[in-house]
Amino acid sequence: MIVDYLKDLKKDLLMERDETEKNLSNLQLKQKENEKLYQMIQEEEDLNYDLFAPRADQSKNRKRILELEKEGRSILSYIRAEEEKREKYNHKIEEMESLIQNITDMISEKETLRRENSDEKEELYRFHMLEIQETERQRISRELHDDTVQNLTSLIHKTELCSKLVEMDPVRCKLELASMTKFLREIITDTRNMIYNLRPMLYDDIGLEAAVERVLEKLELKTSRKIICFELQGEPYQLPSVVGITILRIIQEACSNALCHANSASIHVLLSYEPEHIYINVSDNGVGFDLNKINTINASDNSGFGLAMMKERVYLLSGNLNIKTEQDNGTTIEVTIPTDRKKID
Repeated sequence: MIVDYLKDLKKDLLMERDETEKNLSNLQLKQKENEKLYQMIQEEEDLNYDLFAPRADQSKNRKRILELEKEGRSILSYIRAEEEKREKYNHKIEEMESLIQNITDMISEKETLRRENSDEKEELYRFHMLEIQETERQRISRELHDDTVQNLTSLIHKTELCSKLVEMDPVRCKLELASMTKFLREIITDTRNMIYNLRPMLYDDIGLEAAVERVLEKLELKTSRKIICFELQGEPYQLPSVVGITILRIIQEACSNALCHANSASIHVLLSYEPEHIYINVSDNGVGFDLNKINTINASDNSGFGLAMMKERVYLLSGNLNIKTEQDNGTTIEVTIPTDRKKID
């Protein structure tokens, strides 16, 4: 399922790159038309023709030549910007292909180990696989934050500078640049959201319990009232980062499904620290569903994908997932994740 998700991301990147290619092609065509028109006017400025042409026509031609030169410089700057975007998309697509291949190889190795190695070795490999995935997400998150966002911000400054340099039709030019600036700022916001999805830095800053509360508050913004109740039991103790983040993702996915698909009026989330395991219970009073038909859910329904992702995350941590649901009678998701970590003093 993770590979399918990454392939969908790659497909989106390919579509964005194709759109950039289309824009670049249109700009290059416009540049050729500009150059052809410039050449035609230059020919009209031939000295022999200049002797007979009215002065008004000569002045008009020279003015048009200057306008075409400025327009050509403007088009060239847009072409360079689109070429830079294309290169960035190509770089991201290559990284995504590499990541897909790495995960595919790991899954293949996992299947081999499952057949050949003992249960103890398989359990260690599950943990190691999940840890590698989280490490990769952290690397991508850092790269996007330090590279992509800064580059886009720099591009905004360049467009703002262009509005001061371009003199041809300044009002329209500045309006266009203002629109580009607004759009680029939206891209930055989307990129930052992507960073959070890849690696919730909130967990690193404030810990699991507070991060869960913040995530639930964010989900509640989709509703007009407070419907999620969070309860913490037991004395918190130190968890490996990969375990804590996985717990956060499981709770987030379970509540998101309840809000989006179950039409729930109330959701209760319990996070309990037990001596040898972590217990999670997410229950809602929504419409429920037929668990026997979950495999036939349409691919466009995100609830089926979310449940599959939860099952895979729990499995990779050697945990247990139990789903209790009935049509029109709510849903309860119980997760138990074993741990032998020492409690915090």
